[in-house]
Amino acid sequence: MRKPLVVLLLIMVTTTWGRFVDKGANSEIVDTFYKHESDAEPEEDAQYEVISEDVPTLPRMNSQTKWEMIRASGQDPTIRRRKNKQQRQQKVVLGRERRDLILAPWRITHITPKKATVAPVPKKPAMALSFDMCPEKFDAITKGYNGRTYVFAREKVYQIWFEDGLPQKASYLISDLFAGGPRTVTAALTNSRSGVTILFEGRTAYRFRWNRKHRRFQLAKNTPQELPRNITINPLSAFEWADGNQVVLSGEHFIIYDAYWNLATFTGHTRKYFPNLPRDLLGIVYNGAGETLLMYTKTNKLKVYNTKKFKVVQEYPLKLSEFVGCQSR
Repeated sequence: MRKPLVVLLLIMVTTTWGRFVDKGANSEIVDTFYKHESDAEPEEDAQYEVISEDVPTLPRMNSQTKWEMIRASGQDPTIRRRKNKQQRQQKVVLGRERRDLILAPWRITHITPKKATVAPVPKKPAMALSFDMCPEKFDAITKGYNGRTYVFAREKVYQIWFEDGLPQKASYLISDLFAGGPRTVTAALTNSRSGVTILFEGRTAYRFRWNRKHRRFQLAKNTPQELPRNITINPLSAFEWADGNQVVLSGEHFIIYDAYWNLATFTGHTRKYFPNLPRDLLGIVYNGAGETLLMYTKTNKLKVYNTKKFKVVQEYPLKLSEFVGCQSR
């Protein structure tokens, strides 16, 4: 009596599995859902073939359009206009003339001090924390302009760098290494052209520059800033794309973010412009000549993403204890 029942069950399982496989093979890209708000273990990303010519490129904006967007946001682009090379050189010359004037016999002896516009940087280097247990998960990651990688977990940040060819690791309080910064970080990215590192704590953006003398990050002027209302996403991950655009991601949607003017210059759908992007992406830690990107994911994996094929071609699991220098749980 049991044999017919077993055969019947096998037939039902085989039929159900066949339908599942057929559905997965014929499903459209529209079914792809990018979301990592949940702490649940994400499923493996199914890589699908992409025709490179069908993937739109991120738009480039001319200066006139950019100025119109800045004015529309209620800001004056002529007040905080970025200085070009000629203006910077002129500033150096004026500084020398001012120095010569001060050294002259009729030099001014009393000068009214200027008001500080940025938070002062402590003169001593940040104090490293003691060797501790590994965090349960990371919140954000970025590679700084100084060549060091920074991994954020709750109120701590792990610094990874090489010195004399040997890997070095240390952990700090975020508010200590990033003076005047947030307590926790939800997303982070570094602009390789300006050298500015942007940290997001919810909808608040902080801009920092590395202070080589004090070996800390210094808070930039006019920061922190709250994201404007027309930016409707909450930053969950951020990265600099292969073409230099600063991308802030939240599930299915992303923006190209200009941290200096605190505005979004473009908004789009993640799966349309970034096919096969890992759903649990935290950040990009290496850009290999614009064709190969090394991505770090929420499941503690390094994934090699090819920007010509628009897919992950390799992946490597990492041990937290070896990656950031902590004690395994």
